[in-house]
Amino acid sequence: MPQVAPINWTLMYFYFILLFLLSITLIDYLYIYPPKTKNFSKKINLTNWKW
Repeated sequence: MPQVAPINWTLMYFYFILLFLLSITLIDYLYIYPPKTKNFSKKINLTNWKW
């Protein structure tokens, strides 16, 4: 049984890192290439005009 625990921990860390990287890539993709919806584009325009 002690040989199964480290494998489970490594899989947990591996999936956690994968989810973290996927979330970062999705956020970067949304900031660089925002979806062409009206509400989202209006929010981006308002933030650009404020700055």
